[in-house]
Amino acid sequence: MRRPLFLSPGISRRDFWQAAAANFLFFSNISAFNLLPLYVKDLGGSVARIGWIMGVYSLAAIIFQPLVGRWVERFGIKRFLLLGGATGFLASASFAFLTELSPLFSLFRFLQGFGYSAFFIANLTLIAEIAPARHRAEAVAIFGISGLVTMGAAPALGELVIQAYGYPTFFVSASLFSLGGLLVVGALKPPEVVPVDLNKREKILRGNIFLPLVISGIFGISIGTLFAFFPPFAKGVGGVERVGGFYIAYACSGIGLRLLGRRWADKWGRWQVVIPALLLYALGLFLLVWPGPLEAQLWVGALTGGAHGLLYPTLAALHMDQVEPGRRGRMLGLFSGAIVLGNSVGPMTMGVVAEEIGYYGMFGLTGILPLVGIFLIVYSRMRPH
Repeated sequence: MRRPLFLSPGISRRDFWQAAAANFLFFSNISAFNLLPLYVKDLGGSVARIGWIMGVYSLAAIIFQPLVGRWVERFGIKRFLLLGGATGFLASASFAFLTELSPLFSLFRFLQGFGYSAFFIANLTLIAEIAPARHRAEAVAIFGISGLVTMGAAPALGELVIQAYGYPTFFVSASLFSLGGLLVVGALKPPEVVPVDLNKREKILRGNIFLPLVISGIFGISIGTLFAFFPPFAKGVGGVERVGGFYIAYACSGIGLRLLGRRWADKWGRWQVVIPALLLYALGLFLLVWPGPLEAQLWVGALTGGAHGLLYPTLAALHMDQVEPGRRGRMLGLFSGAIVLGNSVGPMTMGVVAEEIGYYGMFGLTGILPLVGIFLIVYSRMRPH
């Protein structure tokens, strides 16, 4: 009889669930800041300004995530969990003191991006170290639910806090979740990462990492563009009064498909899950063009959230498959860095595009990118090797 995943030999259930709890608390803070574009807009910021401020967060992650992957291997997991949690708390709370647009918006977003990089890469490395290869995608899928929950709950609750108490209270209350995450991290006893001996002449990389990194970048562009511009688009152009339903649908669908399909990538293969998930994300983005956000808000959230629920753990496992133990930290840094590169390029580029051709055209253009990803995968797999 097959044992449930977290009763498998060699996995510390205590470490796993503590890591998931810390992840939930940290990302309750980070996910709440998906509402930051509304504050920037209220202060008179343009679409391009919103794209820049939201993109700076990802720019920091692009810089630091590959580095953090190496540092985690060298200095240990727990130090970077603590550093990331503390930075996230301080940067988020600092927004409460901003009452007009200034360069400080970009500075604090940059610090949030560094905190995210340190915390998340360290936490994902912990999961990679304690999960056996045959359950790798499943482990990341279940662990990632702790973050997906926050993508729905944090913006929906944050919207209520803003309406009742204003933005300063919202920023402070969001930052307190990171503080709670620090308390959980303090009780963690993660395993030691043993780096690979680089003097050994052995093949560390197995397979072609270029295509998985490109697909991760396309995924990142899609997420970054959707989350940066959906709130102002839906309220300002689409006639939607409240956007909380979108985030709830996104999270519920992501969690549901992740639970339902948590073993699919381990059982059927990585690309067999990635291709239909990219198609789902494209369909969700196209629904913003027709029939539009007012009519299709929940469907957009359900399709894109379900795609996210399948894509992230599958792509993470695909990258971890390429490396020997002891180098997973840096490989996860490259993987996550590719996603946040897309998160940065998406808002910064598409904000300018939206000012030229409008929101509808911009979302339609973004929806084509996952289809390009599918074409690249199919073409790569059809080529003789």
